[in-house]
Amino acid sequence: MATGFTEAPDARKKRNIAWLSGLFFSLLLFLTLASNTLLTLHLPKVRTEPGREGALVTTWRGTARLMPRQHIELSNKAEWSVRKVHVKEGDRVAKGQTLITYENPAAEQEILDVQASLAGQRLTLVDLQDDYIEAVQNDDEMQARRSKRELERARLAIGVQERKLSTMRSEANDRRRMIAPFDGVVTQVRATPQLPSGSGGPDISLANTQQGYQFEMIIPDAMGLKLRIEEKMNVEIEHEGARVPVEGIIADIRPVTGVDGGTPLQEGAGGSASQTASGQRVVVKIQHPNVQANDLVSVELTQSEKTDGGMLVLNQAIHREGKNSYVLVIEERSGPLGNTFIVRKAPVRLGGTNGQETLVLQGVSMKDRIIVESSEPLVEGQRVRV
Repeated sequence: MATGFTEAPDARKKRNIAWLSGLFFSLLLFLTLASNTLLTLHLPKVRTEPGREGALVTTWRGTARLMPRQHIELSNKAEWSVRKVHVKEGDRVAKGQTLITYENPAAEQEILDVQASLAGQRLTLVDLQDDYIEAVQNDDEMQARRSKRELERARLAIGVQERKLSTMRSEANDRRRMIAPFDGVVTQVRATPQLPSGSGGPDISLANTQQGYQFEMIIPDAMGLKLRIEEKMNVEIEHEGARVPVEGIIADIRPVTGVDGGTPLQEGAGGSASQTASGQRVVVKIQHPNVQANDLVSVELTQSEKTDGGMLVLNQAIHREGKNSYVLVIEERSGPLGNTFIVRKAPVRLGGTNGQETLVLQGVSMKDRIIVESSEPLVEGQRVRV
């Protein structure tokens, strides 16, 4: 009886010790797991994306203003005063149509003076003829010869005066009005009635509609070098609120360097843009009845580059260190408390880019998890939370 009584407390004591030991180890395991979880929550958070196969598609968009291929400025060379302006900006005119009429009272008075002088010379010629006839009738040979010479001089003087008067009349007719030298459109009018011609600049600016229009823009070398003169280019022109598709022809291509290329932008599918420091100045001629000067021209060029064993990676995943480039990838390691994710630097060799994606030719594979975004700067060997 005494022996059984003493064994019961011993068994209870062993059970308590076993229970406390289990509780201690459970608490220790919980704290270990909790501390690991808390540590993981404080790790930098990253977002990964694998590379993808496919062609590198580059889209370039640019705008320009349409300008006439032939554009001239007209004024009255003699600077006569403007009497009346017969056209306004935007008017279409035909060859030979009167644009402006001019006046110059002093020039017209000079013509009248020359006419009066010529009339006087003709009267003098009549007197000389009478003198010559009288000398012949009187058998005065000496006087006759003298009168004949005077008569000839008078005829020569009259001829000079007649030619002068004809020239003055012709010039006055030419200067009295300005006519259109070709079929065209009036692009600007600066002439003001009662003011001298050219007082505010050229009287009229005229665009030749028969020669058509043109525009020019700087296209990055990546695409500009592939264009050729006389090659066709599809463009869109905004005219009176409508977008008109037009086929243009490349008239000239010339290289330019040292420019920022800020007007035309190179864009990827996401709309990001990058400037270029060199390119090709391309002139495109347009012949279309439903366009006019200063219309906005939109150009979109697209080219596709095969990957040839490489893959496409988002631009934000690419890092540069001097002349070298690299990406950060995730390396997963197994452990007793679960898998951990470690940052590894992978040097890469790059191809072209379209402003959103870059062609990676060497250094990573399709199975690599490439870091494209992180909550804080990363270094190689650092643990992260994916």
